[in-house]
Formats: sequence, C-alpha cells, structure tokens
Amino acid sequence: MMRRGEGGRRVTAVAALALLLTIVACGRGPAPTAPGDFYRELARPEVWKPVPHQQAELLGLEPGDLLLSYNGEPVLTNADVVTAQERATRGQSVIITVLRDGRELSFEVEPGPIGVLPVAMRRPSSLAAALTDIMRSLGLFADYDWLAALTGESFTLAAADEECRAWWPSGTAGLYLDDLALMTGLDLHPVYLLEEGGDALAAVRDALEAGYPVLVRGGWPMPRAGFWGVATRFDPEEGERGLLFGYTLDSAEEQPLTGGIVEAYVVRPGMGWDDLDDVLALVLTQALELGLGRTDFGWRTGLQAYDELITGLDTVPFCPVCGPEESPVCFERLAWSMVAHKESAVRFLEAMREVVPEEAVLVDEIVGDLRAQIGKLDGILRSNTRIGLLEDQRRIAMALAEVQVIENDLLGLYEQLLGRL
Repeated sequence: MMRRGEGGRRVTAVAALALLLTIVACGRGPAPTAPGDFYRELARPEVWKPVPHQQAELLGLEPGDLLLSYNGEPVLTNADVVTAQERATRGQSVIITVLRDGRELSFEVEPGPIGVLPVAMRRPSSLAAALTDIMRSLGLFADYDWLAALTGESFTLAAADEECRAWWPSGTAGLYLDDLALMTGLDLHPVYLLEEGGDALAAVRDALEAGYPVLVRGGWPMPRAGFWGVATRFDPEEGERGLLFGYTLDSAEEQPLTGGIVEAYVVRPGMGWDDLDDVLALVLTQALELGLGRTDFGWRTGLQAYDELITGLDTVPFCPVCGPEESPVCFERLAWSMVAHKESAVRFLEAMREVVPEEAVLVDEIVGDLRAQIGKLDGILRSNTRIGLLEDQRRIAMALAEVQVIENDLLGLYEQLLGRL
C-alpha cells in the first residue's frame, strides 16, 4: 500500500517500458495488488490541473499537489474533499494544506470548490482503468496509457447523437477488446452478453465464486451507469437475490451493481505482452481505421466525429441529452477528456520511441502534433467563451476545426510510421 504523502505513482512512460523489459528478462512479474488498488490510487485528492481562472490557479496550486486537509479535516480521497467542502461555513475562508515536493504548504481559500481537476480525470478510460486494476491484481505488468492506446480511445474521438456528449471521447471502448486481449496475453472469456440473454447476476456471481476477477460493463450507479469496472464480490444478504459489488471510475469505495449489466468477462492471465513492435503497429492500424471513420457499431469516429462535434456547436443546447443547464458541464468534461486522452497518447508514443529508435524523428513529429492539439484545446478552455451563447459556441467550433485539421495531418503520419514498421 502507498504511504500517506508519497505523492502518488509517477512512473514515466519510458520507466514503464523498462519495467516490462525487466519482467520479460527475469520471467517474473510484479507482486499482485489488492483488487481496487488502482481505483484507490486514482481517487487520491491530487491535482491534475488547476481550472483556468478559478481560485486554485490564482493561488498558485500546481499539478501534482496532494491535498492533505481542508478546513482542518484530513482528506484521503476526492469524496472526502467534497464532504469537507459541504461542512465548511459559507462566507468564512478556510485553510487547505497540500503536499508539494515533500513540503507541506497552506493556502487560504473561499469555501466551496477549490477549482482543480483531480488526477482521476487524467485517466478517463473506464475500460483501461478496469484492466489496469485487474492485471495488477493478477501480478501482471499493466500500464494505463498502453491499454488506453489499445482500446483506441487515446487516439480518436467518437460521437453518437443519443449519448451525452461528455462521454463521447470514450465511445470506442470495447470495440477492440479481442485485439487488446491478444496483445496483452489476457484470456477474456465472456460469461454474460446482453444480446444473448441469460442471468447476469448469476453468471458474474458464479465466476467470482470460482475465484476469477470479472470485467463488467454497465450496472453501476449513475452517472457511471455505462462504465466498465471490476466486479469483486457477491453479498447474498443484500436484496432479494443478493447483490454484486465492485469498482469503477470516480470512487475509492466499492460500488453496488444495481443496474443492467451489458457484458461481463472472466479474466485469466495468459502468455504475457506480445512483441512491442506489434503493439505499436496495432495501435496505429486502429487509429487509422477509426480516424477515417467507422459507423458500423453505432458511433461515428475520427474526422466524422469532429464534424459532428463542430456542427453540434451551431445549436443550443449543446448537449440535447442533458439540456441547457448541464450543457456547459458536458462540454467541459468532453474537452478535458480529449486533453487527457491526447496526453495519454503522447506518453504511449514516448515509450514506443524507445522501441523503434530508428523512427524517433517521425514519432517526435507525431508527438508534436498531438501537443499542438492539446495546446489548442487548452486555449478553448482558457477562453472566456460560454456554452449556451451561440456566438461563443461558433468561436469554439472554429478553434475545434483547427484541431481537426491537425487530426487529418496525424492520420498521414500514422500511415507513414505504420509503413516503416
């Protein structure tokens, strides 16, 4: 377990690659972790980014700052922070304490939200997070950024009219599950698929009783209902038939699966990671396929998804599913998720640069374009434009059109790199 105040796990992409190569050479994997450990790591009240123009940025909070206390109350998770904020007296300033580079610093803030994005938002793929937690619990090497690349999420945008636009960036999750299993050496055995019918609760219960971790999509409490997660136990004393519990994004605590499960897989360790050149080739192949547009699974992807997003900004409300009041929140979540996915793609490619050093120049060009997209998205989020004002939304659409142009250039670079592998 991580000790309080250690500042979180900051393994660089290159260090992760070195760890994998060491494991392969020694034939011995890392020590297994407890189920849910990765989710508890994500739930730490650590700053990913200060929100532009809000008090955290104005006070000088920095990425990597770990919040230790709020108004004298120790905080261990993001949920603890919210609870402490609700208890604070309105109109009276409070003191927060953060850990930065081994030193404790105190700041005086107004009660209520501090204005930070927690480090959990840095990893928005619920499927990659679930697989990271499962693989670590099995004593296998797992790196979130590599898994998010293999799901296709960190390299493309997806869109579907009937879905809340906040969750569009993760629309491809599960599309390449078989390929991901092949590359990571996992054995994913379906125990329940909604389209095939059956008893989801019984299927997952039986798998858990056999001692296997179970990857689950759907069934979580709102607003996480459609997320991927990890079922960890069955409690026969809860409800009429018993109740499943497990972990998904945005919580350090076990969550009940009270809704409808869409699919569930038993996960067993297999042969280990495939050749890393093949991993990179598969990621690029998927990025090209998605980037040029797939519509055969109910979502539009890549350049078509950008078209959908840009066109959607010409209407109010921006998010028809959630309505005008929630649309600004939906857009911010979408935009920050796009930033997080592109940063994840950068970290993955920085590791792959070590795998194909002869292509370092081309990889660096791709990374440069991804960082240019991140910069433009950051500019949108820092602007004073407002979702809900059509004129402002059209300005945002123009900026996103520039991001789309870079996306088109990236597809050419992906094809060029793939041809050299």
